[in-house]
Amino acid sequence: MEGERRKRRLWTWLVALAVLGGLAAYNYWPTEPDKIIISRETTYILGPLNADGTPNYVKYLDDKCAEGVTAANNAAPLLLRAFGPDMLPDKIRAETLGRLNLPADIFDGDKHFIGWRGRARPAKTDANAAGDANDPNSPTHTETDEDESANEPNVNDVFEMLLAGQVHPDLEGWLASNAGPLELVSKATPRDKFYLPLVSNSTPPRMIDVLIPTLQGLQQAAVALTARAILKMMRDDPAGAWDDVLALHRLARLMGKDSPTLVQCMVAVGLEGIAARAGIVLATRRPMGAAQARDVLGKLNALALATDVVKSIDEGERFFGLDVAVRISRGNDIGELFSLSGGQATGSKVCLHTNQVLREMNSWYDRMARPMRLPRFQGRAEAQKAFEDELTAFATQRGSRATPLRVGMLKLGGRLTRQALTDVISDCLVSVMMPSLAVVCDLEDHAKMIFEIETLAVALACFHAEHGRWPAELKELCPSLLKEIPADRFSTSPLIYRPSEKGYLLYSVGRNLRDDGGQGEPRGSGKSSADRKDDIVAEVKPAETASKPAASRPAASHTHSN
Repeated sequence: MEGERRKRRLWTWLVALAVLGGLAAYNYWPTEPDKIIISRETTYILGPLNADGTPNYVKYLDDKCAEGVTAANNAAPLLLRAFGPDMLPDKIRAETLGRLNLPADIFDGDKHFIGWRGRARPAKTDANAAGDANDPNSPTHTETDEDESANEPNVNDVFEMLLAGQVHPDLEGWLASNAGPLELVSKATPRDKFYLPLVSNSTPPRMIDVLIPTLQGLQQAAVALTARAILKMMRDDPAGAWDDVLALHRLARLMGKDSPTLVQCMVAVGLEGIAARAGIVLATRRPMGAAQARDVLGKLNALALATDVVKSIDEGERFFGLDVAVRISRGNDIGELFSLSGGQATGSKVCLHTNQVLREMNSWYDRMARPMRLPRFQGRAEAQKAFEDELTAFATQRGSRATPLRVGMLKLGGRLTRQALTDVISDCLVSVMMPSLAVVCDLEDHAKMIFEIETLAVALACFHAEHGRWPAELKELCPSLLKEIPADRFSTSPLIYRPSEKGYLLYSVGRNLRDDGGQGEPRGSGKSSADRKDDIVAEVKPAETASKPAASRPAASHTHSN
């Protein structure tokens, strides 16, 4: 009897061990990735798909950018010739040229653009430099590198000299050395498209691996075009001056039109601001003839404001986040989440519930984009703050749970903790990948407001040339010169316009939403953005219209164009 009982106990233990072993095998047996449900709520796009069924976000964006592009209408080849091989990172240069059907020697035979700091310059002295290097009245208002030699004038110094009627001794030589590249830029800007392929060296393609072209040269070219325009104005070539400013406006629109990335879109915003500031200088520093003013005004009115930062966020930024989410949730090393290094998986792979992760990410991107689409004074700021507060609270309460130790423990739980691991990683992805982008809408509004102030300044110059006076109210410009007067994008009140017998003051209250009396202060003033005066201004002072300045020197007073 005792033997029978022992046998039964042994079999009981064996069965229990077998069951436990089976459960353990089931719990820790490698799981296959979930089949992704392709829909607006998960992947956002419906195709194209990679061979493994994941969405190919790189190809989707590239296909959209390539629509309608031909060799004749693509400005990119001319800009590549102007800026040289440094415009393309080494890793993607060959494939980029190949996909554009461009020869490898496209960079040969042309002089490439040389930035201002590419030249040796004499030491700055009191006699050949003037003004604050960060003065917002400068058309470019370019921030300077901290390590720049104190004995070398920066670009802002050069523009201060121009606005004071002086020419830096190196300026004309620098412009002459860049004449060829600037001619290529000017030839490129009338084209309809700017397309450089989005290239990823991974299989399948990954957004995190896409290397965008180096666009820094575009801002340097903007500086050169602006400097040349003001120099032409000083030397009685207003038509040539406006040609350079309008070329820069067109370049901004090329960069901003259908921009696949937020970086490129913000470059376009910056170029727009530089061009408009230069246009304000031309429209307010010298009297314009009626015919020329009407011609320039027609060309400005024909330019469409092309940037759309919300679209760049809603697609480019969203796709970057979703692409990382797909990779991590389908078995890539979760350690990648903490470094976002884009490296290959090096640890154990645990598949999450991919569709849940994607739905969560998409819902947050929807919530981020929704307030950005609101006009400023229809609740945009309040809605953006509410979103930021919600995201901050979420990151504090839930996103912080994804510590390496906690994630490691949940990974050891196999299938039993897969749902908990999915929840933790999903929360962490939202906290890490969701950027704070509320400010970009303000930057876009700022650039557009400067452009609208520029257009008004040209219309005012035309009105003055035709009537011999400044209009008592802006509405006198309609409908003969403008269809309507633009509103102040930063106020519920109209733009502030104060005419006098020999001049006028026109301004928007700017991003601080405060009337600073038509004054702006440099970003390097030590004041916070909220405390700094930042009105967006066009001004003709009596001294600037009493008589035409000498051909070699424009009026010395500043045109505020922050």
